[in-house]
Amino acid sequence: MASIGETVVKYVGHKVSKARWIPQEKGQLNASDTFVTGGWDDQVNKLSIWKNEESSGESAASFAVANEPKLLCDTNFIGDVTDIECIDSERILVSSSTGSVHLFQYSSKHQAIRPEVEWNSLHHIGSRGCSCTCLATNSGSIDVVTAGEDGRINVLKLDQRHPVRSIDSADSTTINSITCIMSHEVAAVTFGGQLKVWDLRQPGNKPGRTMLLSGDRVSLLCVDKHPMQPHLLAAGGQDGVLSIWDMRQELYPVTLLEAHAGEVWEVKFHPLSPDNLFTCSEDGSLWHWDGTSVAVQSTTGMPGFNSSHLSSIGNGAGAGGGYESTSPWLSVDATKHKMETFSLLPYNRLSINSLDIQSMHLLSGSDCEAIFIIKDLVIK
Repeated sequence: MASIGETVVKYVGHKVSKARWIPQEKGQLNASDTFVTGGWDDQVNKLSIWKNEESSGESAASFAVANEPKLLCDTNFIGDVTDIECIDSERILVSSSTGSVHLFQYSSKHQAIRPEVEWNSLHHIGSRGCSCTCLATNSGSIDVVTAGEDGRINVLKLDQRHPVRSIDSADSTTINSITCIMSHEVAAVTFGGQLKVWDLRQPGNKPGRTMLLSGDRVSLLCVDKHPMQPHLLAAGGQDGVLSIWDMRQELYPVTLLEAHAGEVWEVKFHPLSPDNLFTCSEDGSLWHWDGTSVAVQSTTGMPGFNSSHLSSIGNGAGAGGGYESTSPWLSVDATKHKMETFSLLPYNRLSINSLDIQSMHLLSGSDCEAIFIIKDLVIK
């Protein structure tokens, strides 16, 4: 099992749909100790800000009580929280199942959160509003991209009250997740099992590239880009499979990894050590995928594995290009390569809906009305 210093659980009294670390203020080098969570499945949901209390070092119990996170402030939220993006230490974007997007201002000094801007009716089918399922921000600009159940993509600017661009027929099915690859490119995964890429500099609604998971049209539910190789994407599917995509290839994923027994709700590369990846699932599991030993074998031919739970790596139709010699995610030898996976919440049974990772601390939210913080993970 992966070496874990402490797992802290906080019961919050409502289902948690999203959880995100709030970035530190500029100039701060240490990891953030505050995070935001959003709820779902209530008539009126909550958007909450928490402070992660540091361990005193006196207790090494698997589940600590003394170090539970402290609620700093919260606010009511209409609709289910479907996605959260923290622009910086003060500005938090939240999307809603009502089809709207909200910008909140958080003051750490006053421990208060207040609404600042609201974009209403961004997503609708006919005259009926529908869910804004996801959003993404681009660190290089003030652009915000939203996508929804209506298959529409909107481009927002924080200083404007209306979308600066809408792609009305981006897909004929629900767009489940979206990410900014480059300053001008976005990638989205769909209910129809496609991964599509748009260059926002180009006119028209058609994507520049369309890639397909399989002929069975298994829904893709989440996507994340490699922080150092933006052409490399990881996506989670309705069938529990983790797929790795190389944007330099055409049509199909390069690697398929048999993962969870239920839907994969979120996938995240570690921001500084992307040979480590994390997934959470409807089956209640939260996994750490440690690809460092596969990366070592790819470059040295040495196995270097520890005995633990091993997941088989299968190949998609593509080849890995030139990067597979150093990346475990583009392994091309399905019969020899195994990847270590560690179950971080082995006794949980209800859906883990969201995760976020910073430094050595992993944050997650679940349908068991709890927040889990897994501290001091060993990240190689």
